[in-house]
Amino acid sequence: AVSLTFDDGAESQLKRAIPLMNKRGLRGTFYLCPKGDDYAARLAVWKDVLAAGHEIGNHSLNHTCSRNFNPQRGARGLETMSLADIEKDVVDAERRLREVLGPVAARSFCYPCYQTDVGEGLTRQSYVPVIAKHFVAGRAAGEYAFFNSPYNADLHHLTSVPTERMPSVEMVGLAELAARRGHWIIFVFHDIGPARLGTSEFDFLGLIDHLADNRDRFWVAPVAEVALHLMKLRQAT
Repeated sequence: AVSLTFDDGAESQLKRAIPLMNKRGLRGTFYLCPKGDDYAARLAVWKDVLAAGHEIGNHSLNHTCSRNFNPQRGARGLETMSLADIEKDVVDAERRLREVLGPVAARSFCYPCYQTDVGEGLTRQSYVPVIAKHFVAGRAAGEYAFFNSPYNADLHHLTSVPTERMPSVEMVGLAELAARRGHWIIFVFHDIGPARLGTSEFDFLGLIDHLADNRDRFWVAPVAEVALHLMKLRQAT
């Protein structure tokens, strides 16, 4: 399986990625952070994306990452949060997503900055169990492998492949290797085009054209859909 995932609701996703995917009949997962007083208006533009069969995923409310990213003394971040704090954040985000976009049968979560712990030192602990409580899957980054085993991967700590500045030949090669092994690969995109975390439109097209031209060998589906399929597969064996 292949999942195409997109973080942070970038404008280039709406203007470039989604039309290109829709034209080829490919569905992906778009992870949004519904923070701010204008969240309803910002989420409303994603209604058509949901209606087209894409998944709208939860990316937390405030996109809190490690405070190590902030050089200011006394900065707050995941190190200063508790499990209760992070649970409130993701539940509040879920409430807003449902309020504007309506309920869904299943949703996946994306860990901001791929980071899965709160606290620090002796108090540091994983919040993966919190995500497992509320979502069918959680997309992290992984530390070694590119792929997710259909039988053994932790569905709430899934490995993914960031694609910024990655050439299409490398993306296609990884997809082919995953297919040969019978594994699930999750690609991560932010901006489609020139940007700090950008994937060029040329390279993005190279990947999705290959997937569309070989749909007999690649099942391209949103994260939640693949996770539900694997849950059933595991229960049957």
